[in-house]
Amino acid sequence: MFLNIITPCSRYELLREIEGSINIPRERYRWIVVYDSEKLPSNVYIPSNCEAYAIKNLFSVYGNAQRNYALNMVKDGYIYFNDDDTIIHKDLWDNVNYLHNDFISFSQEWKDGTLRLKGNNISLNNVDSHNFIMSYSLLGNTRWDITRRDADGLFANTCKDKAKNIIFINKVLSTYNALG
Repeated sequence: MFLNIITPCSRYELLREIEGSINIPRERYRWIVVYDSEKLPSNVYIPSNCEAYAIKNLFSVYGNAQRNYALNMVKDGYIYFNDDDTIIHKDLWDNVNYLHNDFISFSQEWKDGTLRLKGNNISLNNVDSHNFIMSYSLLGNTRWDITRRDADGLFANTCKDKAKNIIFINKVLSTYNALG
């Protein structure tokens, strides 16, 4: 598996912690960070293992325009959305690196360790941008609605509906807003 990690970013100060959480062999991932700004910010930490871009869209909410910008750069592999307040779960890579499914979902916990989302019901208001991985082959012209808070559910459900083979991993592999 090759993973395209997409991080929309407005909380620059958290990138070091995210960088430190990536326990994936470097040749097996691409990290695309898209800043919510007109140009790359100066005097902030930009991790050396990421590709950094900037886009500002006044109509966009919750980093959706930034996600779409990054999606336009992906050409193969798998796609994983890792928001700028969330680290990569320590067990994620070991549980997904050998899979070849079109759509992979898993459970998500709150920061206190209690279950937030089971992950086996990918639908509007039952999914987070951080509890699924999808094959690039599902993407097509599907993009995030830049004006909607629940765009993650719309996007994930649209992609899941195109999938030929879906797997639900019955484990917590995501912590909601781990740094928030």
